[in-house]
Amino acid sequence: MNTKIYKLLLGVCLVLLASCDDYLDIKPKGVVIPERCEDYEGLLNYAQLMKASDSYPNFMTDDVFIPYDDDMTGGYRGLILPEQRLYTFSSETYGDGESDFLWEGSYNRIYTYNVIIDNVMGSTEATEEHKKQVRAEALVGRAFEYLTLVNAYAKHYDPSTAATDPGVPLMLDENINKTGLQRASVQEVYDQIKIDLDEASLNLPEKPVLNAFRASKPVGYGMLARMYLYMGDYKKALENAKISLKHNSTLLSLLPYKVLDPEQWIGRLDVPARADNPENIYIRLAPWVFGMTTKIYGSEDLMALFDKEKDQRYLLYFTRYIGGIECDYDLWAPYLYANMAMATPEIYLIAAECEARIGSKDKAMEYINTLRDNRIFDNVALSASDNKEALKLVLEERRRELTMLGCTRLIDLKRLNREPEFVKTIVHEVNGVQYILKPDDPKYIFPIPPTVLRFNPDMIPNIR
Repeated sequence: MNTKIYKLLLGVCLVLLASCDDYLDIKPKGVVIPERCEDYEGLLNYAQLMKASDSYPNFMTDDVFIPYDDDMTGGYRGLILPEQRLYTFSSETYGDGESDFLWEGSYNRIYTYNVIIDNVMGSTEATEEHKKQVRAEALVGRAFEYLTLVNAYAKHYDPSTAATDPGVPLMLDENINKTGLQRASVQEVYDQIKIDLDEASLNLPEKPVLNAFRASKPVGYGMLARMYLYMGDYKKALENAKISLKHNSTLLSLLPYKVLDPEQWIGRLDVPARADNPENIYIRLAPWVFGMTTKIYGSEDLMALFDKEKDQRYLLYFTRYIGGIECDYDLWAPYLYANMAMATPEIYLIAAECEARIGSKDKAMEYINTLRDNRIFDNVALSASDNKEALKLVLEERRRELTMLGCTRLIDLKRLNREPEFVKTIVHEVNGVQYILKPDDPKYIFPIPPTVLRFNPDMIPNIR
């Protein structure tokens, strides 16, 4: 296999299926081919599959504030060049020779999922039911990656233009020798995501195998709910959110937890992380496991949404003092392994948003107040006079709850900018200079990496 060509084409590395010789058989021409079902299931536990989209899209959003000089975070001057370009809404993000880890990491993982999807049903030493379950988990993983990619590197889904809007390349098999790659349309990418999730949801286990790094039924339906939300199909999003919550509606109350020692960095909180947190129904970690921790301050706009005396999401995750250092602004400092995939609070929020848009304002508030009861001391239940007010309250809660998680805020800005009542202009200031991102700015769409375009000259670039 010409892995060098594929690496240049998509900027990804062939996943090394390196492991014990007793479960991998070395075939002719250097191809490593698992044979037993447990071999393919073992690939689902491969360390690189436990990661997900990078945190860097947050640098473009209205949630982040970065001073020019700053002893704590390093400030704007301490950011690497791609982060500076994102914060100032530059037309270029990654230069030629620089690695776009969101793109590269996603296609790397997609290749591994394709190996499983293509081959597991022909594997040995397992029932058909078990093979279908392993395949289903790989399908969820692939769908999750493509849902991130198409929302980062393409226009937001619009049913009137999705069939012609350039999406991202669809790699649906383990053939790594392809050349002349083209971008599938946004509609084609969403169609494939739906196909994958529809099949997966039928065959996923009720509860995850081992832990929430493995997909289960609430994840399959939850991912469908997210997909339909992004498509603006609120009826189907609500249906799938309800099914997901029927399978798992667990929330973790943050009220008993506290800052153990403000002098500490790692370990400063006693909030359970990763698999120990029952809200995490599907876990994928940021490439830098603590995500944006201590790299940024919360923007004034974001901070105004929190009750700074009662909301545990502020009291635990933001601080003005850490490790003996006083901060002038609210520092994002949870020092928890950031789960970039899916947790039950997001499903509550999807259900609430859809009820506010097409259903009952009271049901929307019921979902939100259930979540807030687990986040805010002496929570006073919210109420809404109409669905419009309910929607506003839900979106504010969504922003509080999903702070700094992967591409979430950037995608929300893109989709909400299509609605007149929610359009927003973002302003970042650096050393006295203002940089402005308008609601219709093409810079919301990340550029296709230069290396990919260089080796695929006919691929349509994103004009920024």
